[in-house]
Amino acid sequence: MRILIAFLLLPISVFAQPAKTVDMWLEPDVYKHMIHLITETKGKLNDTCSLAISPIVKDIYIIKTEYMKSMPDSVNGYRIHLVDADSSQKMLYTMQKEQQTPVPIFYFAKWYHYLEYYQYWIMPVTAKKKKLQYGNQATKLFYFYRQDLSRFEFTKTECISW
Repeated sequence: MRILIAFLLLPISVFAQPAKTVDMWLEPDVYKHMIHLITETKGKLNDTCSLAISPIVKDIYIIKTEYMKSMPDSVNGYRIHLVDADSSQKMLYTMQKEQQTPVPIFYFAKWYHYLEYYQYWIMPVTAKKKKLQYGNQATKLFYFYRQDLSRFEFTKTECISW
């Protein structure tokens, strides 16, 4: 009898997947998934494109936009700060100037939406004396909206350079 039960449960144990950290029911949940993905991989979302986060960094800054209302306070041991680009520019500049390691500042953008296919970009930002400057590469994240399950599913990443 034990062998029969073990034989019946074998496919479940072989094909079991780890639990997801973020359920993506709504579009704001996708941004939370993006920050979870960055912190889990320490910025290495793609083999060709790295948003490298130094091992000693504990704070991540996200540029606030009109479509991103809130973010979790901390994720995977990192403190997340949602900052306004205009009013926080000087503070970010002085922090980058004082610290030996670069301060991770990111801009999340919804780039493309067609039917069930969604495309989001994560762009690294550098604080300059007079303005914020976007990097010359970004990581593109692809999501698929499952109509039957009413939720988003993460599919892949790509590196974009210009």
